Amino acid sequence: MYDYFRDLEKFYGILYILFLVYVVFLGVKYVKTLDYNKLYSAPGLLAADTNMRVTQPVKRGNMTPPVDVMLYSVPSPDLIAKGKDLYNTNCASCHGEAGLGNGAAGAALNPPPRNFVNPQIWKNGPTIANMYVTLQEGIPNTGMASFSNISPEDRFAIIHYVHTFNPTYPKDNPDSLKALDVRYSLATGVKAANQIPLDLAMELQVLNSDTLSHNLNEIAYQIRNSRMDSSASILRSIILNENKALHSLASNLKWNESPEEFVKFLETDPVDKGFKATVYQLSADESGKVYMYLKNLYVKNKG
Repeated sequence: MYDYFRDLEKFYGILYILFLVYVVFLGVKYVKTLDYNKLYSAPGLLAADTNMRVTQPVKRGNMTPPVDVMLYSVPSPDLIAKGKDLYNTNCASCHGEAGLGNGAAGAALNPPPRNFVNPQIWKNGPTIANMYVTLQEGIPNTGMASFSNISPEDRFAIIHYVHTFNPTYPKDNPDSLKALDVRYSLATGVKAANQIPLDLAMELQVLNSDTLSHNLNEIAYQIRNSRMDSSASILRSIILNENKALHSLASNLKWNESPEEFVKFLETDPVDKGFKATVYQLSADESGKVYMYLKNLYVKNKG
């Protein structure tokens, strides 16, 4: 006997499956049309790879007050307490609250963040003078960026707090502290640079004429279409916002001086410059290849 209802159930079952397939198809098609550069740069949105940084406000550079290095090289309860607050704000996300190098933000970094509980095998050294240099300049080819935006007094406070993680940190000798003073003019104070967001600088056209003579459109075209060049491929993988990245490179050509300067450029506020936070994971060989590739591009396309 013909079962009308069973055939009807089969028909609607097949129709339901076809409907689901169609919905998935529309979803895939929509995702492919998204402009991720606009998504990353849209106001109020933070990409997963932005390291949670935001654009800095306009700030006039002032003279930092003179710092007595010998005085600040001696820890005090107040200095350590201040250093703890600063450490938790600026350092704990990577190095961990207990200084073990196990902070959530540092999990993907290679090499991993420094374990402050073990003051051994340091690149710059664990003394106050050595650690000050690290905070001032950062460490190329690692996730350790420069913290030159923090005042000299605050950097000393952070260092003294870090030294509380292990009582065996070596002491500084007077000569190394005097050399630190001379190197960064701490006793006389230094002029902090004016800070202006790159987007505003571009809008006001404050970039110098030599910078503006670069044909950035041509550079962008070559980067996008250099499919057989491994250096271009590495570069494309670390660019978050192409327009901002190329203008960042053009606005400060000091990176052009050496591979070391290029690494410093990349690792200081990379997201604000249009690059992904994954720049910290580049090997020395990869950053060297990108440096030479960009250097040649900017030379060839200089107006």
